[in-house]
Amino acid sequence: MGFIEQIAPLIQKYAPEYGINVCSPVIAQAILESASGTSELAKNANNYFCLKHRAGRCPSACGIYNKIGSEQNSNGSYISSNMQWVKFATMEAGVQGYFDFINISNYSNLKYVTDPKTYLENIKKDGYATSINYVQNLINVINK
Repeated sequence: MGFIEQIAPLIQKYAPEYGINVCSPVIAQAILESASGTSELAKNANNYFCLKHRAGRCPSACGIYNKIGSEQNSNGSYISSNMQWVKFATMEAGVQGYFDFINISNYSNLKYVTDPKTYLENIKKDGYATSINYVQNLINVINK
């Protein structure tokens, strides 16, 4: 079974419980953020969305995973440092963790959105990702 066939049903299961009405951008995030489930975080921490550790934010988490990560500055340069990431026991816990992670007031503008591009523009604006091309990269994944 391929990555999309594994993760999409889990995203479709949890999205409505959190008021998320569009699944394609979330599936695209999982594909992009985890290199279709092959990244270090995906393989070793079931973290398919590059979720950074925030105390108490993901009840489905089972620990913390430490690894070097990078963030993009507004001028296009990158800064790397050791970061703490959320660790999950299973793919399903990792998907639920994504929805728990965005289930705060910062991301309230994601609820009930039905347009994938609007969802992605909102989550980028809300500070989810630092990549300058985040929205377009995900639109490309959806289109593919």
